[in-house]
Amino acid sequence: MRIGIVSDTHDRAEAVAEAVRLLAEQRVELVLHCGDIESPDTVHFFRPIPTHFVFGNWDKDKARLSAAIKTIGGTAHDSFGALELAGKRIAWVHSHERHQLYQLEHCDYFDYVFYGHTHVREQHRTGKTLVANPGALFRANPKTCIVLDVVTGELKPLIITTSSKSGESTASTPGIGHGGDSVPSLPTLPTTPPAPPGG
Repeated sequence: MRIGIVSDTHDRAEAVAEAVRLLAEQRVELVLHCGDIESPDTVHFFRPIPTHFVFGNWDKDKARLSAAIKTIGGTAHDSFGALELAGKRIAWVHSHERHQLYQLEHCDYFDYVFYGHTHVREQHRTGKTLVANPGALFRANPKTCIVLDVVTGELKPLIITTSSKSGESTASTPGIGHGGDSVPSLPTLPTTPPAPPGG
C-alpha cells in the first residue's frame, strides 16, 4: 500500500494540482495532509484521492475547511491524526504546536510520524519511529511531497515543478514557524491501535 504525504499547500493551486497528479501517477491509495491548507478551494484538488487532513496555524476557518473536506469525501482530524495501515501505526501533525510533535515522536507507539510547518523536507529516526517532513508546496526550493510504501518502508520524495514563476511575494508570505504559538496538551494517545480507514 502506498500513501502520499503533503504539507503547507498554502493555496498554491498549480503546485497542488501537479502534486495530486504525480501522487495519482504513483498509485497512492491515500493522502495525508500535514496542515496549512489555507482555503477550501485547495481542498477540492484532493478529490481524486481519499485524503486525511490536519489543520495548521494558517488554517483559520476550520468550519469552512471541514465542510469542504466532507464534500470531497475526505476526513478532517483537527490538530493531529492517527491511523493504522497495513499493520503500521502512522500519525501526522502540523507541528506548530511543538510539544505535540515531540510527544508523538517520543511515545514509542508510532511506526511513522509526519509533520509540516517548517517548509523543509527531512527525515530522521527516534527509536522505532521514522519521523519525516514531506517539505512544502510553497516557499520551498524545490517544492516536494513524499510517497511511503507502507509494506516495504520505502520513502520516496517527489519534486513538484510548475510552469509559472513562483510569484511568491513577501507581502503575502505566511510566517513560517515560530514564536507565540500556544501549546495545548496532546490528546490522549490510543491504547489500542486505531481502526483502519473505511474504504
